[in-house]
Amino acid sequence: MEDAIWITWERQIRNQSTSQYFGVPLFEIIRPTSSRTGRYLSCAKQTISIIFRQKPRILFAQNPSIVLAILAVVLGKLIRCKVVIDAHNTGIHGPENGPNFISRANRYVIRKSDAVIVTNAELAEYVQSLGGQPIILPDPLPRLSPPDDLNTPSEPTDSQKLKALCITSWSDDEPLSELLIAAKRLPDNVDFYFSGNFKRFLNSIPMELPENVKLMGFVEEAAFQRQLFASDFCIDLTKRAACMVCGAYESISAEKPILLSNFAAQRNYFTKGTVFCDNSVEGIMAGIQELIDKIDEYKKEASELKQEILTKEEQQRAQVFSEIHSL
Repeated sequence: MEDAIWITWERQIRNQSTSQYFGVPLFEIIRPTSSRTGRYLSCAKQTISIIFRQKPRILFAQNPSIVLAILAVVLGKLIRCKVVIDAHNTGIHGPENGPNFISRANRYVIRKSDAVIVTNAELAEYVQSLGGQPIILPDPLPRLSPPDDLNTPSEPTDSQKLKALCITSWSDDEPLSELLIAAKRLPDNVDFYFSGNFKRFLNSIPMELPENVKLMGFVEEAAFQRQLFASDFCIDLTKRAACMVCGAYESISAEKPILLSNFAAQRNYFTKGTVFCDNSVEGIMAGIQELIDKIDEYKKEASELKQEILTKEEQQRAQVFSEIHSL
């Protein structure tokens, strides 16, 4: 799409893979500043500059940020371009489903944009009920490959243990306490590596972390991918029923089995190489044990599912292009 641009205010793998899928130039505007207001102003200034310089016919923008999404809708009217919002789960419902400011702002963006990209039919129905125009597009699989130094351990490891990568952002929609308790109760034959910034959450954990739990903290993308390929399986859990977690796409792209929360949206898409569990301690433990017991079988299935999804992506590309160009 030579007449389009894609703008985001964060570095997020969905934006990278989806903009690449469409062949759209991606502008990642990252402005860490001492205050949220300062960051918004700085990002908004650069966004306006890019849009007026590029003069796209189609403007893709991510929500969240809701500030970026509103700005895109307003600027789209000014320069008379089509605005397509790529809405993550929080870009549909906000942090809550109630009548708070962000939820009202999300509904405004849904109504005023020309189309809203969502990952599944459940979210599409909700967008349509608000008067929006949904386009269903699950995350394209990111194009990942094992790092050259994968077989050189960055720290001493027990070769007899399995390694699980827990893809976490330490946010309220994740059953983190349950997952940590499950890791502590399981036999000590798996090391659990938790990604993401854990510092704000640790004060609320009513337990000492077991030795088999390793907190990676925030790491650069290269270090994250190294851990991903070094792992035997992944875990990415959520409390949001309609959410398609990004970690599932990353895991399958790396041909790693994954444990996901047992919701229909994810069950319908990740049909192989995946174990589903409820978010209780007992459910998580049972799911992890299932992966441990049949790890070779699930690894084979994850590789098969990757090829099936890549084929499906190619088949749906023309349809999605047609929907966007007909706006």
